[in-house]
Amino acid sequence: MGQRIGVQRNRTGAQTSVQRAVDSIISARVRTKVWLELGGRFAIGDGGLRLLLGISATGSLAAAVREIGWSYRHAWGYLRRAEEVLGVPLIVARPGKGAARGTALTEHGRFLLERLVALRQRVDDAVGPSGPTRDEIAARGRANRRTR
Repeated sequence: MGQRIGVQRNRTGAQTSVQRAVDSIISARVRTKVWLELGGRFAIGDGGLRLLLGISATGSLAAAVREIGWSYRHAWGYLRRAEEVLGVPLIVARPGKGAARGTALTEHGRFLLERLVALRQRVDDAVGPSGPTRDEIAARGRANRRTR
């Protein structure tokens, strides 16, 4: 008596692997990824969301990639693939010198950012903060780097 359903004990009274499994299942965290597809093709996901947020906040692709831990080359390719799938430009270079120079989001880029933020928020409201961590996103941007 007093044991939970599915709990088994060995001769010494210690919990068996069944209990450990139940405890593991109960303590497991819900994790989610949010991404957009168009025609079955990946367009942009949580990493792209962080990239667009960084560009919006800093006005610089270089600063945004430093913030999220991606290589510049990975971020540039990621954005080009997203633009190809979506069929619209997401960023535009700001010519100039010094602080005037950088990268800005296009109108489509800003709209996409708003949509991704809203989608991520809806998921997190439903199940709690569950998206990839900063380190997980950074690792995706470093995974394609060549080792020398």
